[in-house]
Amino acid sequence: MFKTSVHTAFLIDDNEVDLFVQSKFIQLSQFASHIITFQSAKDALQALATSQAPDIIFLDLNMPGMGGFDFLDQLRSRPVRPDVIILTSSNNQSDRERARTYGNVLDFVTKPLTMEGLESLRTVLRHSA
Repeated sequence: MFKTSVHTAFLIDDNEVDLFVQSKFIQLSQFASHIITFQSAKDALQALATSQAPDIIFLDLNMPGMGGFDFLDQLRSRPVRPDVIILTSSNNQSDRERARTYGNVLDFVTKPLTMEGLESLRTVLRHSA
C-alpha cells in the first residue's frame, strides 16, 4: 500500500467525467486523504477565501470563464498560495513554459493521471517540502 502524500487536495476541472475519474484515481492511489472537487476555478477561489487551504491543487488549464492561468494569476495576490500541479490535456510547450513562471507550480502533468505519474508527484512533493 502507498503512504498518503497529502491530507487535502483540490481538483479543479470543468469536465465532470475527468473530475470523477481523476478524483477516484487520486483516492484509490491514496495520494490524498481528502479530495474536494470544483468544476469552476472561480468556485475554488471562493472556497480558498472561506476555508483552510489544501495541501495541493490539481488544476486544469483550459476551462470556460476563469481558466487555469487566470486562477494562478488570482492566487498570486493571496497571502497563502498552495502548491499546484497542472493537470491538463494540453501538451503545448508554451503552456509548460508559462506554468514554470509561477513559483507555486510544482509540475505539469498531461491527463490522464497514471500510477507512475502519481509516484513521480510523490517524489516532487518530498523534494519541495
